Amino acid sequence: MMGSGSPFEGMPGGIGEQNGMIRLPYHPLTSLIRHFDNGQALALLHSGRGGRYSVLGLHAYHRLMQYGDDVMEGTLAVCGDDDVWRDRLLPGQDALMLLHDRLRDEPGVLGFMSYDDGRRREGVRSRFDGGPQAAERKTPPDAAWWSFDDILIEDRQRRSLTLLSHHRHPNSARNIAAIRSVCQSATAGGGCREATGGGYPDSPHTSASHRGAWRCDHDRASYCEAVERLKSHMHDGEAYVVNYSLRLDVTSPVTPLDMFLRLNDDNPAPFSAYVNGGGWQIVSSSPERFLECRSGHVVTRPIKGTRPRGLTVQEDAANRAALEQSGKDHDELLMVTDLERNDLSRAATPGTVQVTGFAELETHPHVFHLVSTVEAELPDARDLPELLAVMSPGGSITGAPKRRVMQLIDRYERSPRGVYTGSLGYITADGGCDLSILIRCATHVGRCDKAGLYRIGAGGGITIESDPDAEYDEAMQKAQALLDALDCDVSDSDVHDGRQGQWHD
Repeated sequence: MMGSGSPFEGMPGGIGEQNGMIRLPYHPLTSLIRHFDNGQALALLHSGRGGRYSVLGLHAYHRLMQYGDDVMEGTLAVCGDDDVWRDRLLPGQDALMLLHDRLRDEPGVLGFMSYDDGRRREGVRSRFDGGPQAAERKTPPDAAWWSFDDILIEDRQRRSLTLLSHHRHPNSARNIAAIRSVCQSATAGGGCREATGGGYPDSPHTSASHRGAWRCDHDRASYCEAVERLKSHMHDGEAYVVNYSLRLDVTSPVTPLDMFLRLNDDNPAPFSAYVNGGGWQIVSSSPERFLECRSGHVVTRPIKGTRPRGLTVQEDAANRAALEQSGKDHDELLMVTDLERNDLSRAATPGTVQVTGFAELETHPHVFHLVSTVEAELPDARDLPELLAVMSPGGSITGAPKRRVMQLIDRYERSPRGVYTGSLGYITADGGCDLSILIRCATHVGRCDKAGLYRIGAGGGITIESDPDAEYDEAMQKAQALLDALDCDVSDSDVHDGRQGQWHD
């Protein structure tokens, strides 16, 4: 992609190019992933809108998990016929800083770091923190990075599928044979089509009695009240822009993988992802790049400013024009762009930070966005973990000034953010990376083959010019594609305690 908006255009070169490559019969990774989603760790990074490459990491042999102020480091061992993780606790350690050392011996990692992980690194304590014991039980963890033995890379331009195997897993030969078998079976089945996630509401697959139900930690009145309180802090000069958000808890009959595939059908995004951590899953349909680094050249592309797509050509054009002409949205993006520029300058080579694009309009299936591009050069590509530590969490999902608005976010938001507004992607041994912002995402706790409870976050930037009602509508519009994918009927008029069902109130 190299700044164009879809990941992996330059190939994740550090993740295995020095090892043997195996060419496999071509099948889209979305058509194969169901065969591998068996409860073990895996990570699919998928370019859902015109991107060339997608990457699937399988058969992890090393992992770093951040729980509060501590890290759990695990190495895979074989006990009889079972693969067993042997973990050791590293108190007071930071997974990003450990990666700086571990990547000297590892080809690369795939994973994520949560908003809470970045908040901890900024030194902002939360009223939701429950102490060390609570942190150890946190699901998902605050960050997780895996070294995968097998990396499948799909090249849609060449219609090729390549397996890069590092042969570091105790059962490497068995795993390679299993991957070959899956691909051969798919070829024998005669298809290499993209998989889909099944039926949607109003289709014969989903009856009204089996639809999802959701509950929000805000109703319109409480969200608007919080926006007004944040604006009062802006009047006092404490903040310029605050990214405020709400949380929705969803009970749905849809499994996490089916949710991902449905979003890929209906809301394809340049930074789609499906991560299975064993007892939890992350589903993402993100439009936003957090950070890309290749050969020391760094790019970040913050998003601010959103309008829904119209139901007619005329309404679509009017919504687009309204966003392009919105002074409030341009001011909001300008403040966030300046914050990202300042964050980059803390680690970049002096004089190399520049804004190469401002308020460029991007069109997505459900919304329009305004996007800026900020670029810089690192003095040493190996300093990437330090840069990530400085940049996290991203300025577009905090606000400015960053530390103070993070304190305000913790004061007024009603639930911890967790994974939401963190970042996800890959980091390579040669200092390369491509990470997205975890927006338009859901977390699921439990087995990957079971439906259950999901958590969704949604929000937007608040400025002194914000209309509280419009801010609430924007947050819910951003959540709608996720609710649709979970079979939730957002037109349901059964409102319980003002916070369930219909949001068009």
